[in-house]
Amino acid sequence: MKQSSQNQHQPHANDQDDCNDQETHGQRNQSKQQQQSQPEMQKQSQPSQHQYLHNDQSHHQYSNHGHMDGDHDIHHSGVDHHEGHYNPLQMPCNWEIAKKHALSRRTAQEKKKDPLKTLQIDTCPCCGFEVDREDIPYCSDPMSLSFLGSGFTLFYNYLKYCIIILFIQLLIKQLHNLYTNYNGSYCSHIKREKMEGHFIEEPYCPDSIFLQLSLANKLDNREALEMMQLLNFISIFIIMFVLIYFRKSQRQIDTTIDEEQLTPADYTICVKNIPTGLNVDYKYELKNIFENYSVLDSTKQIIVRKVVLVYDIEEIIELEKKLDQLLQSKKDAIKKSNFDFHHESVKKIDEEIEHLEHQIHKIEEEYETHNTNFAGIAFISFDDESMKQVVLQDNPHTQWERMKSHINRGQLKSLTNNDLQWKGQKLFLEQAPEPNDVDWEFIHITTSEKIFKRLRAWVYYILFESAAFFIIYLISHRLALLGDEAHEEELKGKLDEDTKRKINIMSFSISMTIVLFNKFGVAKIVHYIVDDEKISNKTKFQISFVYKYALALFLNAAIISFLVDIVILKNVKGAGGFIQNESQIFVLNAIFPPFIWCVDPWSLCKNIWRKYIMSKGDKALLTQQEANKLMEEPDYLSAKRYSDVMKTMWFTFMYGTAIPLGTLFSAFGILIYYFVDYYNILRRRTVKESISIQLSTEMIEMLEYIIAWCAFGEMIMTYTFFKEVSKIDILLIILAVLYQQLPMEDISEYLFPVENNEEIKPYAEGSANFDTDYDRENPITKHKALAEWNKRQQSVDNPNPKNQKILAQQDEFGYAGDGHYGRR
Repeated sequence: MKQSSQNQHQPHANDQDDCNDQETHGQRNQSKQQQQSQPEMQKQSQPSQHQYLHNDQSHHQYSNHGHMDGDHDIHHSGVDHHEGHYNPLQMPCNWEIAKKHALSRRTAQEKKKDPLKTLQIDTCPCCGFEVDREDIPYCSDPMSLSFLGSGFTLFYNYLKYCIIILFIQLLIKQLHNLYTNYNGSYCSHIKREKMEGHFIEEPYCPDSIFLQLSLANKLDNREALEMMQLLNFISIFIIMFVLIYFRKSQRQIDTTIDEEQLTPADYTICVKNIPTGLNVDYKYELKNIFENYSVLDSTKQIIVRKVVLVYDIEEIIELEKKLDQLLQSKKDAIKKSNFDFHHESVKKIDEEIEHLEHQIHKIEEEYETHNTNFAGIAFISFDDESMKQVVLQDNPHTQWERMKSHINRGQLKSLTNNDLQWKGQKLFLEQAPEPNDVDWEFIHITTSEKIFKRLRAWVYYILFESAAFFIIYLISHRLALLGDEAHEEELKGKLDEDTKRKINIMSFSISMTIVLFNKFGVAKIVHYIVDDEKISNKTKFQISFVYKYALALFLNAAIISFLVDIVILKNVKGAGGFIQNESQIFVLNAIFPPFIWCVDPWSLCKNIWRKYIMSKGDKALLTQQEANKLMEEPDYLSAKRYSDVMKTMWFTFMYGTAIPLGTLFSAFGILIYYFVDYYNILRRRTVKESISIQLSTEMIEMLEYIIAWCAFGEMIMTYTFFKEVSKIDILLIILAVLYQQLPMEDISEYLFPVENNEEIKPYAEGSANFDTDYDRENPITKHKALAEWNKRQQSVDNPNPKNQKILAQQDEFGYAGDGHYGRR
């Protein structure tokens, strides 16, 4: 969505919901008794009753719920065009505002302020971020990125452990392999072949450093093979232990960051399967349900501090598409009028734009005031984290229950007194994602539509990958045939050096084409396919993207060569065969991604385009919002980084036995990638996503497949080269299968428990340091929340809200805040 779906994180505005003080502990039991006597509340008399039944005719109507909703006098962005009001659709754009926005979106911490002095704080009018920021030193620890959330620090820890794992494999197994391969003599042995009536002598392998350092060069050394298998078994056992400890390391980092920074998700749950279409005040009713009926122990006090509803915004999305069309028409009219921004045709379109903006604004007000198009989902924040936890613990649900509920249109039969329900629909509770991790454009999508779109996405993905697989297969197959033909011509003495050189160049070019296609083409198409799934959570989007993208990269780089060179042509160690092709891919894969990431063509292209557009001045014909976006650095996407690393790890462990040199290339390739990526995120990228530990956990699950790929690769390579399968290879396969089936996260938690020493703070205290909140990210409520924030920033009575917040903390809680004011 335009304006409302920029996924930007607003700084905290020190506002509390009007319902915060609605109910005190002493009033709670009294309110329960009053509600039990009302005819609208149908509740059984058992003291342990845990359900809530509600009729359509609730006495809480919208006209009487001023305790939850504020006034609605904040206009839609761009509706008020008076002087000094920020208008995201203004043309010509103000480049100074755009530059200010770019500075506020840098990956840098806000400069610390002296709470005892009154300072002027310069903020971006469109997103509310502070402009004055302090660059993070390049040599700093990745923990310095904790103000972005734990996800980015976890990613760099992930890279560190991948490098550690590769060096463990290198030191224990591959250095010995490289030594024995180099000292082998098999490739230098001469073989005699009969061709056209006479015998020709040639070495078993072409003269190549890759073949000399590969498994092929010790095919006559049985002792070295057995030692290699034993060392591989030992290294896999050590790597298994490292992976278990790696999980603990990730949990420790996440816990440490979570202790340092309180976020809205620490207090909030996501409630789904709420009945829709009821003529009730949903905010009030949900507050009442959870304060009075959400826990089994009636003596426990539950206080709800905020309720944010989710709406179906398809209607607004369609109107904003029309708004885009009007803006394009306005640009065309300005060009036709020789850049006269006050031409009659331009003014006429301006009136249409303003009318449409008012229409969108009215719809947003209608949604918020009367809960029109309520999607049956809500985010509910409690007074402290312990309340949230006890509510989640007392209201579990299973996937089977969700499936049955979907089939029965939300209803569930055989509900018990312990089930939290509303009109026969069990309320499904789960830990809420961070506000800026929610994709508000897709969260309202129904389960039926999600199932359809995900199935369709998999069909598209399989068709695309099949086509890519087939095309690469044909190219690789044709190249292999050319190599065989060239080899025969060489034996006959008919192959000249120019032809041989052309074939080698063609071989390298095809390998480079595959790498480039994987890097650019596959990523673009997979992103489009996953985006069509309309996933409601950005972390889940990234998980889906990594699964599909990493699998596609692995298939294109590893499996195709296996099928063509080993299964079909059986050209393992010959010219243009398996060893040569995969060695080239190892080299390209180690050098090319870090090199491309270092050159960063995306930033270069954007910088060139930015200079060109800015040189046009007012003739650039950009809206303020478009200018702001242009001035930003390119967005950072964690999923692509994880996919690159995952493909490298899988590929290395599958073919490391045959090509131990590849492990060395991969280890140093990821090491270089680590430093290049860290520089890019600090200096050349804009971070808008908030990544949870869920992504890291899923990536560890995927990383653990290296055990299976190593076992499979060891067995396949041993059989391919020695025509046998050893007992130790079979044992390793069994061990890999068992390892994949075990609950490794539970085992890691048991072996390496991580204590959470986070101090429980009330919502009023914790929210003082929130950088964003659910109402500031929700497209329906975002405009009003942001306008209120900017209004307070400019208030005469509140010249420095950050300092006022610190002083207020000193007065109320006895100490100042910890200064963590970076965006989340």
